[in-house]
Amino acid sequence: MFILNSKRVEEFDLNKAKQFVDYWGKSYSYASVKDYNTNEVIDYLEELNLGTSLTEINLKRLLRWKDHRMLTEKILSGPNKGKENIKVFKVLERRNIINRFREGNLEAEEFKKTTEEIFPTGFVWQIFLFHIARPFEFPIADRNVFQSFSIHKKTIIPRDWEGYKDYIDYFFQIALAASIVTERPKGNEPDLKEIVKELDSVKFQ
Repeated sequence: MFILNSKRVEEFDLNKAKQFVDYWGKSYSYASVKDYNTNEVIDYLEELNLGTSLTEINLKRLLRWKDHRMLTEKILSGPNKGKENIKVFKVLERRNIINRFREGNLEAEEFKKTTEEIFPTGFVWQIFLFHIARPFEFPIADRNVFQSFSIHKKTIIPRDWEGYKDYIDYFFQIALAASIVTERPKGNEPDLKEIVKELDSVKFQ
């Protein structure tokens, strides 16, 4: 059994990885973000549309789910309220590129350039585009999991792609130790909804 206390915050014991993930999994849930137009609760796993291409609706909903304040299709406040959100527009404009990367028809380095063009200053948002294109290979990330990584690995919080690569290694260390996957993915693989769902629990650390 994993019991959290102040002395164990910095502890990184892969022998207890399964208990660790299970512990956080019981207490973590996503906020109920609703679709901008329909007011339906956004189902993140459904919107990943695994096994086929991402649609414009998928992208709009996934972006809003990630950051409803900054990545909704319409600007929600301020002098430009109600106008088209250029950040979202840039993603939709490159939907074909995102799907090419999903299908394995575009190299990661080329896709990285695209994400940097879309979000020049939003590193976590850049990662999110990698994640929604190929969620089995590129784990979702935010400041909280980066903070955990930093504490456990006694290193700086990732601020660039080299740091994110180190985070991926850390992520799969936990996923493998917790028996969520039996091997680290070598490429984009289809029909992985249940595995992605399980992998999603790893970020509870």
